[in-house]
Amino acid sequence: MASGVLRASLWCVLATLVCAGNVNPPVSSSNYSAPSAPAVGSNVACKDKDGKRPSCTGTCPASCPQQCLVFCPGCKTFCRPDQVRPAKKPVWPAAIFIFGDGNLDIGNGNVLASGDYDVPHDEQQTLDPQWVMTDRDNTAQFIAKFMGFQGSPPAYLTLPRPIHVGKGFTGINYACTGAGLRDLDPNLDGWLTIPMSKQLQQFAATRAEMEAKLGGAQAVTALLAKSFFLIEVGGVDLTHYLPYPYTPTEVRDLLALYGDKIKSLHSMGARRFGLINVGLIGNSTSVGGGYDVADMNKHAAEFNNGLKTLLDGLAKTLPGLRYSIADLYTFTETVFANPSNYGFEDTQSPCSQSSDSSQPHCEYPAQYWFWDYYGYITEHAANLVATAFFYGPPQFTAPVIFRALLDEK
Repeated sequence: MASGVLRASLWCVLATLVCAGNVNPPVSSSNYSAPSAPAVGSNVACKDKDGKRPSCTGTCPASCPQQCLVFCPGCKTFCRPDQVRPAKKPVWPAAIFIFGDGNLDIGNGNVLASGDYDVPHDEQQTLDPQWVMTDRDNTAQFIAKFMGFQGSPPAYLTLPRPIHVGKGFTGINYACTGAGLRDLDPNLDGWLTIPMSKQLQQFAATRAEMEAKLGGAQAVTALLAKSFFLIEVGGVDLTHYLPYPYTPTEVRDLLALYGDKIKSLHSMGARRFGLINVGLIGNSTSVGGGYDVADMNKHAAEFNNGLKTLLDGLAKTLPGLRYSIADLYTFTETVFANPSNYGFEDTQSPCSQSSDSSQPHCEYPAQYWFWDYYGYITEHAANLVATAFFYGPPQFTAPVIFRALLDEK
């Protein structure tokens, strides 16, 4: 969607959920009543407070058994993830492989912090779920669940060696807190992480183990072609790794690195990609003083525009490549314009002073967009993000929503 189409003056009405003529009790999440949505058949209105655009009225579609969400302008409606009646059964992926930064990390950063990452393990490690950078599930968890899995596949560093790739194998999560497209020297930069280049090396090692277990390259190639590759990366580079103010070539150089990573994954068998672009980094709780919010967001938008051009070109040159780019930037912009419409009371402050959810934090995390001072988001925010990208509406993904990508053969 073109920048500026969704403005702060536009708002969407999330009406009270009505089912069978009664008001349902709200779903509780961390002792907080999650925002409700309009019932099927009910009319909802979008209004322009400035009077510059005509109002519109929408109706929840019949494909939603009970309720839907509405986005303005245009009164676009789509089903909540737990209320979907699909037109046809989707083709669920054989496995899901996840790469990127802490927004998708479910444990690799924890293992790194423990110093236990070079020790071979005979069985999968059990991690404290409180460590994950949110109050519960993150975006990776929700998207994996929407695809038919119980949740994100296990973190790479928690797995035994050799990795079990037989019955019950659902993929691997390589994402790591602090990861970027650039390689860093931890002795100089002070970051202990697994950059994208290293994550791809880990995937290559996984692929070699899969070939040994599954009977050769042909079997692995067939499995990977039916798998889904989820990536969110670039935000850490733009927020922390690049010198500020940015030089004129920094964004272009980052995109070149991104293209190299996609090409490498494609050469190893990846075909279906779900990419989440960079959000409003200037508004992140991880950004301190001395930064120009508008300038940082401007460069994030530049990166995102370049990512669309990059993938459009790669799809024309790499056989079988299919993709969907999820627009976190525009989605965040939409929510921040009218936070209360999405159940938020605070989109500026973090709920917690620590990444550990066992430590003191706000009473109602679902009222906050940000979980901590590192810029990670709450479970409620992650749920909305994943829902919009997987189910729609289509203005937040291009060229198709994630679910439609699964239906392609």
